[in-house]
Amino acid sequence: MQTLFLLILLTQNGAGDINAAFVTTPTRGQCEQKALMVASIFSSARIPILERRCIQSGLRFTPFEHLAGSRAPRHFYLLEFNPQGVEIQPQHDWRTCMQTQRAWRKEGRRVYCASSTQQPGGGSSALPAGVQRPGDG
Repeated sequence: MQTLFLLILLTQNGAGDINAAFVTTPTRGQCEQKALMVASIFSSARIPILERRCIQSGLRFTPFEHLAGSRAPRHFYLLEFNPQGVEIQPQHDWRTCMQTQRAWRKEGRRVYCASSTQQPGGGSSALPAGVQRPGDG
């Protein structure tokens, strides 16, 4: 499996919901460059960025679509940021995701429940290493 770099970007909308975007790049330099470019765009639009990180990973997601719209299916993820990287756990639904986030934050963990129009594996039914199916964790 080719090692790539995954940009993970968490933003917060006006309602307080957290949105996740995932972008794969071939090098860390390109990942960092894309992170700076996207951060600049969100900053000028006054959209808060909660987290952004480039991690070395073979993990892939379906492509990010800027105009996915509110009718696009949403996928829910629990993302835990730590010094070693980011753990991404798909969740069955928003409520379960938020309940887990609250419980883990009480333990002092840096975790976010986020939604995204993207899903792991580029549409494949197999999940890449590092991503668990809901209920496996």
